[in-house]
Amino acid sequence: MAARARELSTQGRTHWKRTAVLLVPGVACVGAVVIALAQGAMAASFAVSGKNFKVSADEITGRGISSFPSSLGSADGSGHPVLLAGIESGTARGVCLSMKQQLPLVGEVSLLVRSGGDRPVRGEHLVVDADALTSSGGRVTGVQAGRDAATLTGASGVRGPRGLFGVQADTALARDVKSTAWASNGGSLTLDKVEIELSRTGKECY
Repeated sequence: MAARARELSTQGRTHWKRTAVLLVPGVACVGAVVIALAQGAMAASFAVSGKNFKVSADEITGRGISSFPSSLGSADGSGHPVLLAGIESGTARGVCLSMKQQLPLVGEVSLLVRSGGDRPVRGEHLVVDADALTSSGGRVTGVQAGRDAATLTGASGVRGPRGLFGVQADTALARDVKSTAWASNGGSLTLDKVEIELSRTGKECY
């Protein structure tokens, strides 16, 4: 399913803006690819539950990237500042997603989803809402930072409100990526192997 155009509120702030602008498109790719993987495997809606989750990857690549700051609402009425990022296509190696959840009778458990160990995860037309990241480095080409979010063309259908700060790039590569995110939608994925684990030991990706 292709990513739809996103016209979201300009309210809220995110500390993503403290990160070097040139790294924003690169590190955003891993969240889009891996979060969509977890949603497809578990048929879950993380935005509705209001639970954020951790994502990590050894290496990611992306082509056609658009991003801008926005806000996301949960079912309980609370709001979260996020960076909305879209990617036309990308790959991820050594990816992991984890989140903690309280369950009746057993208490807190951790859900872990892993893929891309032997062959990279491949994704297309993905959108993610994330709020934190780190990366050991990478490379971005064709960067346009400060472009009006309403005019973004990097990822099909991913545009923001007019007058909002936007970033887009032609290609991106990032290594040793760690991120937290709230939601994703759209997209298609090609997987070679998926591992899903429920743990009561508090295990997470990082």
